[in-house]
Amino acid sequence: MRQAESLYSAIGAAFIEAAITEFYRRAFVDGIIGHFFVGKDQAAITAQQIDFATALLGGPKNYRGRPLASVHAELQIRPPHFGRRQVLMREVLLEKGLATELCDAWLALEESLRPLILPNAPTSCHRS
Repeated sequence: MRQAESLYSAIGAAFIEAAITEFYRRAFVDGIIGHFFVGKDQAAITAQQIDFATALLGGPKNYRGRPLASVHAELQIRPPHFGRRQVLMREVLLEKGLATELCDAWLALEESLRPLILPNAPTSCHRS
């Protein structure tokens, strides 16, 4: 069994739905990333992201949105925005009672998406 499949099994669909719902409730009003959501349909984004997270974690592949790179390219997301997103998600996961190792594994999968969301961002702190 792949790690992601065991994550979905270990975390469960109800937890994923609750966590993503709470994350977007916070993200829409956040002082650092909230501007990305102005004028957007919170319910629609939340539903789509529940499907995305479910698939990412090894559950049913119901996500039907556009590819990540094309969606995020038009948003001009910078590394601090991605970092804030990860901080908010960690807070939600831990506050909802997810075990630290499962939280870390979930966030590591999301971190692996960084190159798609920030294609021109440096991958380390060192300059060439």
